[in-house]
Amino acid sequence: MIKWLDTLASGRVVLITLIASLGVYLLMVFVTLPHIQQLAGGLKPFDLLPQGYDIAYATSFLEHIKEEGRHFYLTKQIPLDLVYPGLFAFTFAAMWLWLLHKSTDIPETWGWVALLPILAGTADYIENAFIVTMLYTYPDISNVIVSAANLSTIIKSMTTTVYFVALLFLLLFIGVLKYRSRRTGM
Repeated sequence: MIKWLDTLASGRVVLITLIASLGVYLLMVFVTLPHIQQLAGGLKPFDLLPQGYDIAYATSFLEHIKEEGRHFYLTKQIPLDLVYPGLFAFTFAAMWLWLLHKSTDIPETWGWVALLPILAGTADYIENAFIVTMLYTYPDISNVIVSAANLSTIIKSMTTTVYFVALLFLLLFIGVLKYRSRRTGM
């Protein structure tokens, strides 16, 4: 999979998919998720709980958003969150590989880091499936479904965090190399 992605990892592809990814992300963060949070009386939607949640929180949240909120979550937020994980995974895996090739001083064995956004995107899809299940089965949600959704949320959050820390280090490393090469070129 990485070899296939590696062939597509160009600055142009990264830029186009980054713009699309950020567009969907901003729509969720500034429109659909705040609306859901408002309907929930301030309780955060599952997507905004990186440390996870339990059955009590899930039940309280689903009760607070009422039928209108559950319908909105299913028909507005979930469709966006079915597009976003794939865009995120592709964009940031391609970005990693593209940046990795920008520097000949970084071993290609670091290419495995491109798998982190793919893992995060996969966990996001799994999380979404469990959220949809909770929305449809409310008020009869099971502890097993909530626990599985919670685990998916935590995996998504952890892999995303680790990826962005690695990306920051990669960008700093590339920046230092460029700075050094310009200083020695003077």
